[in-house]
Amino acid sequence: MIPSIDVDSGIDELAILDMGGSRAYETPANTVGHIPETANAGEAGSGWFFGHTESPIQGEGSVFLNLSKIPGMLQNGEDVFVVTSNGERQYLYRITSSRVVPQEEMTLHDTGQATLHLVSCVPRLVYDHRLIVSGELIGVK
Repeated sequence: MIPSIDVDSGIDELAILDMGGSRAYETPANTVGHIPETANAGEAGSGWFFGHTESPIQGEGSVFLNLSKIPGMLQNGEDVFVVTSNGERQYLYRITSSRVVPQEEMTLHDTGQATLHLVSCVPRLVYDHRLIVSGELIGVK
């Protein structure tokens, strides 16, 4: 849940697809997708979560439609928070940074700290770059 940009979605684990010589993760449809080999909410390490900005052709939703607003919010000094849950506990993350990288340069990395990375395709109608919004764990309830 990201209240400041109206995101309220479940999180699904993404399956690995065999692409005939290479592997890729399935695309999350109408939800946030988690890369299962990365940290879960509240765990040490980096958790990677993906969602669509929009999907007009495939109809796979727009769970991260407003994710691109976060860089401007950070520049204006606004605090942006993400709340996740594992069913037993809630975890509060503060967004600390954002960056855009070309699709081919997008790699998953682990900071060793309890962090999360939210990823979506940009810009609209082209989708050849990835917006990565990152945050650090600041509370557990």
